[in-house]
Amino acid sequence: MAENAIVNGILDLEWEMFVRVKSAHPAVCQSAPDNFRAVRGSIFTMWTAEMLVAYLEQIESAKVLGRNLLTEKYARMDNLIPPLTDSPYIDKIVEINELWQKELEKKYPALYNRCCRTTEPTGDGQNFSVYLRSELETYGDKTLELYYWNVKNAYDKNNNLSIEALEHLVQKSGYQDLEHAERCLNGES
Repeated sequence: MAENAIVNGILDLEWEMFVRVKSAHPAVCQSAPDNFRAVRGSIFTMWTAEMLVAYLEQIESAKVLGRNLLTEKYARMDNLIPPLTDSPYIDKIVEINELWQKELEKKYPALYNRCCRTTEPTGDGQNFSVYLRSELETYGDKTLELYYWNVKNAYDKNNNLSIEALEHLVQKSGYQDLEHAERCLNGES
């Protein structure tokens, strides 16, 4: 199966689950399927084919079992259920992603403020690290291991996958690149 078809399959299943999520902090994009697909799709462009296949298998299996992985993610964000896993990969993934978020905020503050969750403590599930950790807890062991190695390999090569994913998103939104989007948000177009 081609990567694009795998991503579309994942996005279809995630959307099906996402619209059924009842959260203490409802997500604006629950009524915006195109925005949801654009944001999630930009994240999946950073994933390897092996990661995509592992996650698609996992989300398909969850659906068959009647599990809603996105409901579980938001329940974790709202601290309504106990941790779903104690995988050692989660802390390592979150640590690298926090560094990437800080770099993104420094280089593109207008975009960061408009598009990203804060890394500062919020006291609720809206914090970037809480959000990421809650999502990672819904992934199976194989997906988590592949995710970690993808992040670690990028980090070791001084690549920032957060910046790369945002680049894909702003280009889908009609901007030339991150610098162009940042100038436009600052009224400099």
